[in-house]
Amino acid sequence: MYGRMADRLLARGAASVAVAPVWTPDWLLAAVVGFGPLMRRTGRAVAQAYRRGGARPLLVVGHSAGGLLARLAMSPEPYQGHRAGVAEAYGALVTLGTPHRMDDAAGRPFGAGFDASRYLDAIIPGAWFAPRTAYLTVGSRFIAGGLPNDPDLRRRIAGRVYALLGGEAARADWGDGLILEASTHLDGARNVILEGIVHPPGLPVPWYGSDEGLDGWWDLAVEAWRDGLRARGVR
Repeated sequence: MYGRMADRLLARGAASVAVAPVWTPDWLLAAVVGFGPLMRRTGRAVAQAYRRGGARPLLVVGHSAGGLLARLAMSPEPYQGHRAGVAEAYGALVTLGTPHRMDDAAGRPFGAGFDASRYLDAIIPGAWFAPRTAYLTVGSRFIAGGLPNDPDLRRRIAGRVYALLGGEAARADWGDGLILEASTHLDGARNVILEGIVHPPGLPVPWYGSDEGLDGWWDLAVEAWRDGLRARGVR
């Protein structure tokens, strides 16, 4: 799913790209057992990349719920009995379409993500590790949600998903087709909203990891990473 995105990052100057080994069946299982095991796997991938890079702080990118996993892996406290504690490896954390904020109504349909979000709010809220880790959060205004009687099917579907995530009051808000624009904001982070970028890869529309999406956030991500290095006194 992220192979072409990795190629694009390399073409834009990334020294190397490692993708955490998390697959679609893993996400389906996580909906039942929670994010703990996937967080641990994400933490191992970060630690391996950190060692391979000579312990130089990384630019970590998390898409969708992967951004929650990346934050969980930074926590010094166990989550669901698992702990990664790899915050020192992050020079910058960039999240793309990650639902950092959820309404209480999201507890049922987005149970695992809702639980993770509440844990993060309690243990390492906002840009907790700044300035040693710089934070950039990215969302999109791709489509506004519609009410149940909206004649546009795409807007109706988006509105239903937005309502599940943010409550009925958010049904007509803007988002990337799956995640509300407002949900992608993280207190203390630099927040960027793109135009016309859809949430998932694989559609005939630009997404966060396409060239059009990268044009909107990659240079800012590198800038944030350099800020994190400067805060640590690393060149």
